[in-house]
Amino acid sequence: RGRGRGRGRGTGGYTGGPPDGPVDELKTYVGGLSWNIDDQGLLDAFSPYGQCEAKVMVDKYTGRSRGFGFVTYQTPEECAAAIEGMNGKELDGRAVTCNNARQRTYDTEGEGGDGAAPGGGDGGDGGGHMGGGEQMGHEQGGME
Repeated sequence: RGRGRGRGRGTGGYTGGPPDGPVDELKTYVGGLSWNIDDQGLLDAFSPYGQCEAKVMVDKYTGRSRGFGFVTYQTPEECAAAIEGMNGKELDGRAVTCNNARQRTYDTEGEGGDGAAPGGGDGGDGGGHMGGGEQMGHEQGGME
């Protein structure tokens, strides 16, 4: 049963890797963040370039930073200035990578395939057949 889940993409149809969707002119991707940086730390570092909102991505199970985040500005000019000013700069002892964020793209076929993954069900049928064979063996043994 559990093995069926491991097949294919377990990410709900997300294509994985860096998104290859259209560039978001107002949003900056910030990679290489220290695990000590939180939303406020990211906001403090990027707010000199303009009014912005900052979000560090965290692991949904552990709550720990995933080492990257996004900063969203009011204008494309502020966003470009932040990328220019912060790319390669040190933030909490680590050099950060900044570039224009890209929008996620979803693989709608992969999502449907994930939901219909009763691959474990096929294995269950095989197990049931074997079980039936064992029962027949016991019945024959009982008749003798």
